[in-house]
Amino acid sequence: MKNFLCTCGQTLYFENTRCTACQRRIGYDPELCTLLALDPVYDEHGTLGECWRAADGGQLYQLCLNDIDYAVCNWLVSSPNMSYCLACSLNHIVPGVESRHRQLQKRQWWASMEQAKRRLLYTLMALGLPVHSKAEDPVSGLAFAFLEDQSSNPLVREKHVLTGHAEGLITVNLAEADNALREHARQRLGEPYRTLLGHFRHESGHYYFDRLIWRHEDLQTFRQLFGDERRDYDQAIAAYYGCQDNEERRPDMISAYAQAHPLEDWAECWAHYLHMIDTLETAAEYGVVVQTEAYSNWSQNIEACFAHWSQVSVMLNSLNRSMGLEDAYPFVLSAQTLNKLRFVHRMICPNSTPMQTGASVGTHP
Repeated sequence: MKNFLCTCGQTLYFENTRCTACQRRIGYDPELCTLLALDPVYDEHGTLGECWRAADGGQLYQLCLNDIDYAVCNWLVSSPNMSYCLACSLNHIVPGVESRHRQLQKRQWWASMEQAKRRLLYTLMALGLPVHSKAEDPVSGLAFAFLEDQSSNPLVREKHVLTGHAEGLITVNLAEADNALREHARQRLGEPYRTLLGHFRHESGHYYFDRLIWRHEDLQTFRQLFGDERRDYDQAIAAYYGCQDNEERRPDMISAYAQAHPLEDWAECWAHYLHMIDTLETAAEYGVVVQTEAYSNWSQNIEACFAHWSQVSVMLNSLNRSMGLEDAYPFVLSAQTLNKLRFVHRMICPNSTPMQTGASVGTHP
């Protein structure tokens, strides 16, 4: 994730809604891929209207309705015929925040959901991946549902909501936005890494499997690397959770959950690819790694990404340990996993250089 600049020269961050220096309103234009400082637009009577103008004298915008009503969004709407920004237009179900039952807490959870979703979309769009709503493409479009179950709200009907993907709809349990509940699940399931953004990236991998892997030769390569995706999914997941305490982690897998089913292995590798790309862009922004080419060209060089990632992930873990924290990236990328990541990369960047083989990448100092 890169940083941005206000017209006054102050550094802006992706989640900012106001410049801390000049106090201008801030919004993100997903078409221009930039944060903009905004000036209010008044009518001839001096009344503030619905429009805002980019402070550099440019385009007119409207605030997303989820920003106006609930303050959970900072993306802009450029079309007067739309009420919601590109990110919020993908929402299928959002939490009900009108009731008084923990309204503020639920709104904070929803805001965390939206923040993670926007970070996901930023990377997907930067990589040139298709992002279309169900309204635009009912068959292959993308949608999100944020649902509660009784673990976070005993008043709802659903006893348990599973985070997952089905036919373009990514469902995320609202409880994942609660740090305490998410940490409890991480400990209970024995996961070294569990984040809200990680859920979004993982589930997007299931969505893009259906969108990107359709040619026979790609499917054959997938099966050679990951296994046969036609294996019964429900039985495989039940078997994984049924013997989780007794099953040893395979060292060639990127995570324990990756060995549950070939599709989960793919989704885990997809998520880690997005982790790597986004974090390396952030590292380049702060001069930790040298990025001399445009983002799109630089991200196509997967071997350079691996080399930089080895450096950055070791540094991240060392910094965390210096602060008495757990490793930020508690994984080791085996040679087999690197080949899987190369395949993910080739599906995203089909014009990149052919896959190579390489040694493992260690992330523990």
